[in-house]
Amino acid sequence: MRIGLGFFCSTSDNRLSTNHKFVLRNLSRERLLSTFDRNLRDFLELLMLSKNMGFTIFRLGSDFVPFASHKAFREEWMEEVMGLLAREVKRIKAFGIRITMHPGQWVVLNSSRENVVEAALRELRYHYRVLDALELGREAVVVVHLGGTYGDKRRAVRRFMEVVEESPWVRGRLAIENDERHYSAEEVLEIAESLGLPMVFDYYHHLLNPSRVDVGRIVDTWKGVVPEVHLSSPPEGRARFGEHGDYVRVEDLEGLASLFEGVRIDVIVEAKKKERAIERLLRELAARRSSLLELIIGADKQKV
Repeated sequence: MRIGLGFFCSTSDNRLSTNHKFVLRNLSRERLLSTFDRNLRDFLELLMLSKNMGFTIFRLGSDFVPFASHKAFREEWMEEVMGLLAREVKRIKAFGIRITMHPGQWVVLNSSRENVVEAALRELRYHYRVLDALELGREAVVVVHLGGTYGDKRRAVRRFMEVVEESPWVRGRLAIENDERHYSAEEVLEIAESLGLPMVFDYYHHLLNPSRVDVGRIVDTWKGVVPEVHLSSPPEGRARFGEHGDYVRVEDLEGLASLFEGVRIDVIVEAKKKERAIERLLRELAARRSSLLELIIGADKQKV
């Protein structure tokens, strides 16, 4: 077993971020290009940081190109942005960091409201264009949740499957994840297998919404690509249901590792303190002289 780690979107202090944005009323070519330039420069620095820390995966922020899926966004702007991004492809790929994306909760493919589904598809198409422009392979997935149940889970699942089947291009990069309320790992796995999509297993969501876990079948959905897995822990003290904590408990990493024993995985750490949470996790593993430390790729680059 080998475990790759990484964080998402920005540094914990937000000094570097791929999610710099502005208010919609200020949308213009000039504002867009200046903000995108900042996001792109920070993206390169975040990849360098990830490489220096020994990480294997990074989640690119969904606001990398602000308002790219909005109806007011002009196609010629996107073409210009994609041209700027294409200039950095060789440099970005040279870092050797896996890049994935995860749109927000408003991307709901199983909504009964057609305008919501249309907006979700526009958002996915934008995400795909970014990853395509970076010339990335099947490992660069776009992760979504199934959505709500709307009082009839079977019908909601059918709706999700219909939307995917009616838009075949969606299968190109889509991966689906279990959530903490509606769809368990077992349920998502069945849907992933039916649609031929990879499944992203979220350990914290699984603890809150437990079911049987068949790791072999989850791995098979990736068809030879290293599975992406999510790891977080609850906050200390009182918190909202499903809220992510600042840091990750060693016990949660141990639980995840025991489930995926013998499997190479890339883990996005969804703790609020991001890279600092990973640093603390590795220090705690070292203090406990945990054998897990030997399984973590790049752990030797940390001061533990």
